[in-house]
Amino acid sequence: MSTLIRADDFPAGDRLERWREVLSRVARSPVPANFSADNQADFRFKLRYHDLGSVRVVLFTALPYRTWRTPKLIRRSDPEQLMLGMPFRGHATLDHHDRHAHVPEASFSIFDSSHPYDIRVRSGSIQGLLLSFPRTLLPLPSGHLSRLTAVTMPASQGIGTLTSRLLVQLAAGMDHYTPAEAARLSTAALEVLATRLAHELDGDRWVPPETHRRALLVRIYAFIQQHLGDPELSPGVIAAAHHVSLRYLHKLFSEQGETVAGWIRARRLEGCLRDLADPGLAARPVAGIASRWGFGSPTHFHRLFKEAYGMPPHEYRRSRQAPPAP
Repeated sequence: MSTLIRADDFPAGDRLERWREVLSRVARSPVPANFSADNQADFRFKLRYHDLGSVRVVLFTALPYRTWRTPKLIRRSDPEQLMLGMPFRGHATLDHHDRHAHVPEASFSIFDSSHPYDIRVRSGSIQGLLLSFPRTLLPLPSGHLSRLTAVTMPASQGIGTLTSRLLVQLAAGMDHYTPAEAARLSTAALEVLATRLAHELDGDRWVPPETHRRALLVRIYAFIQQHLGDPELSPGVIAAAHHVSLRYLHKLFSEQGETVAGWIRARRLEGCLRDLADPGLAARPVAGIASRWGFGSPTHFHRLFKEAYGMPPHEYRRSRQAPPAP
């Protein structure tokens, strides 16, 4: 489960120091940095984070602040982390590698813990996404990374749209993945990010073929997730939507130890499982929930659900919504 930290959890006078401690530790390894804020007496923030494989995903909201990392702090501790910041609301500036980047909404930028940086949120509040991961996990030549830090990258054009949507969806679902799914999806997300960064370098030649395959697979995963409620969703439909042969589609999933139909079925069952446990949907018939997730036959759904979870859907719903025993 994710960890939630709020300013209201601390006395007003301690909030800025708590924010400094929290942000220093949102990387998988601590990244010490300096912090300041205009409104130190009533500084407010909210932050939620979770580890998905080797990637730490952070969703945050905060009042204006400044954070900067100096050569002295780098000598004291350098976990060699890359961080990606993406504002949903508000904007920030980033000074890093002798470049100045303005990072508004619908854009993102990356920075490196091994080099000094200065990040400022100057007015209003900011809400956004932060990713932290080991620099070695980004499948790009290390010599090219310095050309990609403190660069404002649009999140709403071409591959930028795919990248931003994938990262946002990854963060939004942080509490719902199994450890194996989290590891697989975070790895795929980094490879899609590498494709976006390679595009920024105008050098697809730097991206290995495996990265292209993983990027395609992530697009396919996202397409399936968006169309789970369509009972007509099939391998043929998926292959046609992505301009690949049916044989190649099956090969992609086979390399992951899965089948296309099996992956679709598992995601549909997980959706039904969540809905059946939701008290807000207690009045919706089980058959209606099954139909919502693309199961056309209630009998077929009943059998699949029992095979997957060891009890019929009606019984599972009662077990989750019954009052606890005294």
